[in-house]
Amino acid sequence: MNAATWGLPAAAGGPAPAQPPVRLLIAAQPARAQAIYTAFAADARFAVQAIATSAADVKAKLALEPEAVLAEVVAFNGPGEFSDVFAAFRGAVWALCPAGLSPQLADAVRRVPCVAQVIEGEPNLAALAGEISAATLARRPSQGLAADGFTSLRGGTAMIGWRAIAVWSPQGGVGKSTVALALALEATVRRLPTLLVGLGAPDGIPLILDGISPEPNILNWRANPTVDGLRAALQVHRRTGQHILVGFRDPVGVGTFDSQAGPASLTNLAYTAAQVGYGIVVLDVSTQELAPAALSAANTLVMVGRADLPGIRAILEGVHLVKDVMAGQHAIPDGAIHLVLNRVRDTTLRPDEVVTFGKRERRDFPPLGAYVADDPNVETALNQMQAAYYVSDSLRRAAKTLGDLLFPAALTAQLAAAEPAKIVKVGPLRVRL
Repeated sequence: MNAATWGLPAAAGGPAPAQPPVRLLIAAQPARAQAIYTAFAADARFAVQAIATSAADVKAKLALEPEAVLAEVVAFNGPGEFSDVFAAFRGAVWALCPAGLSPQLADAVRRVPCVAQVIEGEPNLAALAGEISAATLARRPSQGLAADGFTSLRGGTAMIGWRAIAVWSPQGGVGKSTVALALALEATVRRLPTLLVGLGAPDGIPLILDGISPEPNILNWRANPTVDGLRAALQVHRRTGQHILVGFRDPVGVGTFDSQAGPASLTNLAYTAAQVGYGIVVLDVSTQELAPAALSAANTLVMVGRADLPGIRAILEGVHLVKDVMAGQHAIPDGAIHLVLNRVRDTTLRPDEVVTFGKRERRDFPPLGAYVADDPNVETALNQMQAAYYVSDSLRRAAKTLGDLLFPAALTAQLAAAEPAKIVKVGPLRVRL
């Protein structure tokens, strides 16, 4: 991201779609990326797959095969790098060139074969959205681009509406892993291809699920951060069918893990999971050192908290990290932050009181997504190394409520129609797989 290379100073809703939304990648400097994302994420004609803020980041995320890219040229180190990144791109690029860019450099961008249009000066994003949508839909049949609800990828498919969900809290002992596992199982029950990624050290998933081993784990993927490497590192829980990438066996592994950059970053892990074919990636963020990297890799946040005053303070600290400290460093919009209150009982605050108290401190305190009433069956399940989702009505209800918020119903129906259902018995439940 070098504006000087371009001879410039440093950078300072549509109708419901008749066809599946346009798969869009946004490439921009961090100061602009969130503003552009907000404009297009609110438009039903688009499914924003990712934000990229550097040439290397763009190149990695082109593996998602977006149909269109909206790219600020000053996010690249000159027209040569811009051309190299998009040399083999099959979609179309709309290039944003700020006022003051020389005509020669703008012409160099225009000559890149995949560039559909060069927009000079400050763009009208609403008008541009209409142009990108119309042009992309028009070229779908002739270019052989997928017009259904799935994006073809090397090694698999990824859904429109793909979600990387960070389940996190700045407070320990609030049940993050219990909620993360329940949410992943809810998605799996809905027949959405789901991967649960443990980020604990030591990771709690092998401790709470019988049949899941500490190895292979995330360090195996780090040694080979590719589609094949991820497949080799996965485990499948025999009783529930849940696909799992186990976290660290001990805290030493966290210190050696490159979580923020490069091919072994958590962001690349999330997109590698998309390439494998997972439409939902649930990140169980149980190690605080990895929280910033996990939030950067996510496009959805489920914040778990307690229904008491210390819990409210912890939630406020979490909001401060996400919205103040990390502003512009992630792709989690306000509408994709959901609060889950765990172990609510008569002696705690009511869920509505938590939100009321929180909003007195910050108007952007997250809305309540769900709450879990205190249930001794959760502890019983943990002691028996079973998934509490199947034995706790309150946990399962909360997971279903979250699922209704997070998982597009159309995709669930689309998958359900794809193949005959298989019914298996898991504990007291009959689960449709």
